[in-house]
Amino acid sequence: MFNIRTNAMYLLMFNTFVMAVFISFNSAAQWYQGSAKVRIESFNFDEQRTMAIKRAIANASLLTSSYVSAENVSLDGLLISSKTTLKSENRIRRVEIVSESIDNDILSVTVKVDIDIFNDCDFERKLKKSLIIAQLPLLKQTQAAPGGLFDLGRQVSKRFKQQLLSESSVAKVELLTQSLTSTTSLDIESGYLGETARYLASLHASQFILFGYIRDVSLFEQVKDNLLIDDVNVRRNFTLNVYLYDALRSRFLLEKSYHHEANWPFEDAYVVDTNGSLFWRSDFGRMMLNTVNSAVVDINDSLACQASIAQIVSIENNQIIINNGRQHGVKLGDVFELSKLRLIDEANGTILPVLNQDHLRHLHVIQVNSHSATLTSDSVSVIGSSQLFDLVTLVNSS
Repeated sequence: MFNIRTNAMYLLMFNTFVMAVFISFNSAAQWYQGSAKVRIESFNFDEQRTMAIKRAIANASLLTSSYVSAENVSLDGLLISSKTTLKSENRIRRVEIVSESIDNDILSVTVKVDIDIFNDCDFERKLKKSLIIAQLPLLKQTQAAPGGLFDLGRQVSKRFKQQLLSESSVAKVELLTQSLTSTTSLDIESGYLGETARYLASLHASQFILFGYIRDVSLFEQVKDNLLIDDVNVRRNFTLNVYLYDALRSRFLLEKSYHHEANWPFEDAYVVDTNGSLFWRSDFGRMMLNTVNSAVVDINDSLACQASIAQIVSIENNQIIINNGRQHGVKLGDVFELSKLRLIDEANGTILPVLNQDHLRHLHVIQVNSHSATLTSDSVSVIGSSQLFDLVTLVNSS
């Protein structure tokens, strides 16, 4: 049994995954901790470890109002290999392994579980959101030299788009070719950001902007003390900062930093193909994908209960056309109210956007297309007071 325990400990040490997360202002994640123990037999260690993880997840769910049995927990293999975060079934969205240890042939596992607690929005139906993603650049290009990861920012940006398109709160995602952040300064100047964001929102018919940067992909060595010879394991950092910004209200919805690390299996002189499956199936590639997934969960949480603001893109024949349509959830008979965006110059030189909603000026949806909707009003004055690029918000669902 000594060999089995030694091999198991070797696996645990080499797979240890370290995560540090800085809490965001608007994260709706609900994390619960659970533990489980199983006796290690002389065969099928991986299966026994999987069962221990599932039981720990089930025990964590006991702290919520709905229990999830171990048999109903679905793991996709990523957690087993890299101990990072993942999506699962039964309202389990993310899992982090806090610790693993073996003592007297007993494997102990402690996990943290993000269990979906349904959000109660103020309004029973929120429209889906249109989102712009700016490129997330790598701040220090010299760190990309090992492996030739010079296009890592472009690849990460593409993964954000792919995963966000599958989220329930998102209708449309457009990936820009430029970045909103400087690679020489991490300071985000509020005046420049607000003005640029409003311009992009009008140009791309999207209210929300996701941007950020990759702060660190440096290599380091991890030494494991063994009886005869020390093992040196090459690992790589991945630190990602993301910002979710409401361009029309000029406010941050999410500011968060994610730091993960994983084994780097490639030789120094080897240039990886970041478009190939070999890279994305590696420990480091899987960790990156799941880091993006974890960020997407937080982004979706931040967007879920935000009120959508649509823009007027055409006025003709006493009818108004807005840039939200069927894909956003607009339906025939929905009622919108007119809003005006005012930009107020403050004493310190910054511009304060103020959204004035006119609760007496209502518009009714009479036609819906995929990307737009046609609105009208019984009051001629409502149409007459409307201008291009004015805003409307949903107030009553059909």
